[in-house]
Amino acid sequence: MLEIKHLNKSFGRFSISDINLTVSGNDYYILLGASGAGKSLLLEIIAGLEMPDSGHIFLNQNEITNLSVDKRRTGLIFQTPAIFPHMTVKQNIAYALKNLKNRDSKTRILQLAAQMSIDHLLDQKPTVLSGGELQRVALARTLASDPLMLLLDEPLSAVDTPMKSELRGLLRELNQQGLPILHVTHDFEEAIALATTIGVIEDGKIVQSGNPSEILTNPKTGFAAGFTGEHNFFKATIFDDSARIISDDNNQELVEIKLNDTYKNGPANILIRSKYVIVSTDEPHMSTVNNISGFISNINPSRDGFEICIHGSIDIFARITRESLEKMELIPGMKAWACFKASSVEVIR
Repeated sequence: MLEIKHLNKSFGRFSISDINLTVSGNDYYILLGASGAGKSLLLEIIAGLEMPDSGHIFLNQNEITNLSVDKRRTGLIFQTPAIFPHMTVKQNIAYALKNLKNRDSKTRILQLAAQMSIDHLLDQKPTVLSGGELQRVALARTLASDPLMLLLDEPLSAVDTPMKSELRGLLRELNQQGLPILHVTHDFEEAIALATTIGVIEDGKIVQSGNPSEILTNPKTGFAAGFTGEHNFFKATIFDDSARIISDDNNQELVEIKLNDTYKNGPANILIRSKYVIVSTDEPHMSTVNNISGFISNINPSRDGFEICIHGSIDIFARITRESLEKMELIPGMKAWACFKASSVEVIR
């Protein structure tokens, strides 16, 4: 089990601040964040490549904060595998087995190669291997050092799409066999496919953590909502049964959105899921109490149809089917209304 307590590190103009997280023995923990959020720096600190300014790191209840890299028993694998190009696959794996007797070393190499499905590549040099095969070699060599946990830095980003599914299955299997994994990525689909726990990191801070369902259904920030594919996330001020969205530029009210209930007055976040937004090209006469006018600024293909952005006092996104798009003859520049019920507005505090 990995425990990180109040970890801080300044690195030039960037810093990670008060990082607290726990990766249990059977956990596949995905740290999700954009480029530059601090994901890789955190992994390097855990692995011992960088020292924190303050805070503590425990692995299986033993503090490793100030231990050297070789004493930590954490296996770090980068986006681009650090494979020795002048060595064969067999020699790369053997590099981590220098303390084993020759016979034991050969047996272990064969076991790991078979587990990673690279036993047919043992005599090959890395230059002839694909990205997915290189990651399997990196995994085999890392596992040869008998780590207590794996640290993965965007391990699938350089892998061809057909190979990604196989590698995901392999990583999931390693975790299910009892190896805890901390895996950082910017790929939300990857996180959903693998994670038992997701942490969202933004500007060096973990802004939310929970199981994938919690992150999907209850994002705490616009950044987290964006990762789930939801863009209608706004900072607002609650006044009884309405939410008022205020401009950051001049503090003027942009729009008032009706709510389905009465809430405590004060600042809050609101989320309107795009699947609940109805697009109308005629002035609405319907039960939706929130009708925001504007014009269509973007129409983009999505997994289940199209995503439309209606640009008005605020930008509102809606998801519609191809059939609806063609029937309404929607095109960019057309005047339209984004319509949604009060019950579709989620207040998040």
